[in-house]
Amino acid sequence: MFRTPHPIGRVWAWLNDPATFVEGQVWPYRVEFVDGGFEPGVLNVHHGPFLNVAGIIGEVRDPEAGRAAFRDLQYFYGSYAISPRLFRPTRLRFWAEESGRGTVVTLQLDCLARRPFARSWSVAQGIFWSRFPRWMDSALRNSGEPAA
Repeated sequence: MFRTPHPIGRVWAWLNDPATFVEGQVWPYRVEFVDGGFEPGVLNVHHGPFLNVAGIIGEVRDPEAGRAAFRDLQYFYGSYAISPRLFRPTRLRFWAEESGRGTVVTLQLDCLARRPFARSWSVAQGIFWSRFPRWMDSALRNSGEPAA
């Protein structure tokens, strides 16, 4: 969970733009969508060396007064990171909610992990996702629109 000074409309638009993840992906990894973007039923895959995480977009709920925006990506059985024997991501969810002069963003990546490696997975994910707030802020600041 992190707070950003940008209004929820801009944050949610950025989070739901496939280009955010397709064009923002670090080589040699890729993100692909089949027949759409972040709409229910659209197929999605993140892949690259030691990674094949394929899934389907589930519920997508735009922001409304008093209710957080929400997006659910459910990964198929067989998806893996590093090795199918170590880490199997199962779901990636985003929430965005207005908060004072900005937006609170929460993301949750669920994963089945072999018990001896669960702690290292959590630490690695903390490091990996720590760049996400800076990436979002930079993209939104460079879009030419003022923050809240």
